[in-house]
Amino acid sequence: MKILLVTQNFYPEIGSGANRFKNLYLQFAKNHTVDVLTTHPSYPNPSMYEDWKYWNEPDINDSNNIMRLKMRSDKQGSSMVSRLVYYFELSYKIRTYIKEYQQEYDAIYITTPNIFIPWASLFFQKKVKKTQRILEVRDLWPDSVKDIEKMNIDKIYPLLKFLEKQMYKKADKIVINNEGFRAHIAKMAPLKQQLFIPNGFSQEEVDFRPQPDDFKVIYTGNIGFAQSYEQLIEVAGLLESKEITFNVIGYGVNAHKFNNFIKENNYKYVHTFHEKNRSECLEMIRTHSIQLSLLKESDVFLNVLPGKVVDGIGCGIPVVTNLGGYTNRLINDYEVGFAKEKATAAEIVAAIEEIKKDDLLEKRYRENSRKLLNEKFLWEKNMNRLSQFIMK
Repeated sequence: MKILLVTQNFYPEIGSGANRFKNLYLQFAKNHTVDVLTTHPSYPNPSMYEDWKYWNEPDINDSNNIMRLKMRSDKQGSSMVSRLVYYFELSYKIRTYIKEYQQEYDAIYITTPNIFIPWASLFFQKKVKKTQRILEVRDLWPDSVKDIEKMNIDKIYPLLKFLEKQMYKKADKIVINNEGFRAHIAKMAPLKQQLFIPNGFSQEEVDFRPQPDDFKVIYTGNIGFAQSYEQLIEVAGLLESKEITFNVIGYGVNAHKFNNFIKENNYKYVHTFHEKNRSECLEMIRTHSIQLSLLKESDVFLNVLPGKVVDGIGCGIPVVTNLGGYTNRLINDYEVGFAKEKATAAEIVAAIEEIKKDDLLEKRYRENSRKLLNEKFLWEKNMNRLSQFIMK
């Protein structure tokens, strides 16, 4: 089978989206011919990738199948207009490539976000009978955009919802990375086949460590519009007052603001770190006792399965979060940590303290995480299901 993966974010970029498509490429390439249509790395900033520590996958570095589009506009533009110009340019180039070469592929695998890539790939594009169009949904757009306070899309929201529905209908099959998306999509495209494939760990990434002697909490990843910045600040203050070490590896629009807050308040127990590549990040997570995940209190964001949660489970450490929905049930049913929908900062810290004072509880959470990883979050197992889903 010959597959084209189409994604804005790809290795060596940091973030769960780029990491997911790196794994999709590496796993698919074991048994299939795979091309990737993507951009040059620039998230959260392009200068990061001058450091060769991020280019740590020889099989991708040496591949001739990675096509990186040269863009005139700036992906990280400061204004909405400049970003739209970038998205329109990207859409045009992707559309042009697919129009010319789609007949060469058995499957074209497209992802959201950003939403412009599926539009360019699916709308007003001649359907080739032999080529399956697989849409991967990693974000319930435009609802997620509407829930970001800085984005007012009320006037065009009905149009965007119509386009969302058409996008689901145009795809031949749909892959979701969160079970919480299934019902939402089924309402709009009830006959469309869906398959749940979560983010996960490859076998070579699995490395469980003994329970550390010193109790530490860690937060890794984006501190952006979807994350609860105010609650993260509040949790940091409470952990500082209780003299519990809290390490934050953050990036995104609010990361600099968070770093400044910690410095200005001279916190002794809260420490911030610059971006790390995935292997460095996982190595650091394994030395901690708690993985923290906090998102904004909205129905869209509280029902996702963040990469932070999967990374905590994959590293075998307890997860503490304010999430609801599928992730809440997963954490509580499998007993791999604490999850309470819309939990306050005080409730989050109380849960952390409960684990801190009970070594047996932490040990049980760790053992259960190992079992859950093996059951649901190994790429090698999940890729068999994905390949069968595409080919049937």
